[in-house]
Amino acid sequence: MMFNNSHSQFSTPSECVAELKSLNARQRREVMSQLCFDRISQKQRFIVDRYHDTENWNETAYYMLMRGLDIGANRKAYESLAQILPYRFINYVGHNRTTIESLLLGCAGLLSRLAEVMPDNKDIADMVTIYEYESHKYNLPQLAISEWQLTVNRGNNHPIVKLLQVANILSQHPHLLDTFLDCNNRQSVETLFCNSDIPRWAYRFLMQGSYRGNISREKAHILGINVVAQMQICYSEYTMRIDLDTRGFELLESLPPEDNIFVRRWANAGIIAESALESQALLQLSKSYCVSMLCDKCPFKRFVESK
Repeated sequence: MMFNNSHSQFSTPSECVAELKSLNARQRREVMSQLCFDRISQKQRFIVDRYHDTENWNETAYYMLMRGLDIGANRKAYESLAQILPYRFINYVGHNRTTIESLLLGCAGLLSRLAEVMPDNKDIADMVTIYEYESHKYNLPQLAISEWQLTVNRGNNHPIVKLLQVANILSQHPHLLDTFLDCNNRQSVETLFCNSDIPRWAYRFLMQGSYRGNISREKAHILGINVVAQMQICYSEYTMRIDLDTRGFELLESLPPEDNIFVRRWANAGIIAESALESQALLQLSKSYCVSMLCDKCPFKRFVESK
C-alpha cells in the first residue's frame, strides 16, 4: 500500500481498491454503511457538545446550519454569530424576515458597513433602525467587521448574501429541528434550501450573470449531508428514535456524492461513489485511516478479514 502524510499527496491504497472492487452489491453497501456510520459517530460528539451547551435542539440545529454555511475562512465567524445571536432571539421577534435580516447582519457587524456603502437605500436604513431597537432591547453584542473575510468571497459565497438566504429560511420555518427531521430525500432538501431568495438591493453583491440569489442545488446538497442528515442521525441516537436514524442514512443515499480531492482520487482508481453515503464513507476511509496509516483500526480492514 502507498500512503503519504499530506492530504494533498494522498494516494488510494492499491490493496484497498482491489478489495473494494471485489465486493458484491450487498457487501459494498454493508461496508460503505459501516464507514459512513463511523464518520458520523465522530461528528456526533461535536453536535452533542453543542446541545449540552444550551439543552435545546432547535438551538443546536441553528448552530449547525450557521456552521454549515462555510467550510473555509468564514466558518469561525458564522459560529461566533450563532453564539452571540442565539436562536431564541429569532423566536422572540416572531420570525419576521426583515427583522431577522436586520439582526443577523447587525450582529455580524455587516449592517453598519452596508449603511456606509449604500447610504441612500431605504431598505437598509429601515434595517438599521430595526437592529438598533432590537439590539438595545435584548442587549445583543456585535462581531467586529475584521472577523469576516469579505474580499475572498464573491457571489453566493459573500457573507451578506448567505445571511440573507438564512434569514429567509428561518422566517419560513419557525421550528428548525422539525424542519430538518421532515427532510427525507433529495427533493425535500432542495425545496428547503433552494427557495432562499434575497432582496433586490443585495444583488449588487452577486457577480453579474454568474449567480442567482438563492442557494444552489450543489450547496443545498452539502447542507443536506453536513447539517440535515447529521442532525437527524445524532438526534435519533440521542433520543433513541430509530426511525430517524434510518431516515438520515436514506437521505444520504438519495443525495449525490460530494466532489473533492479524496473522492476524485478514489474515482480515478475505479471506485465511483454512487451517493453521498458512499462519498462520506470514502472520505472516512481516506482521512481517518489511509492518510494516517491506521490500517489496524480501519473498519474496512476488519470487514475484509471477516469475509
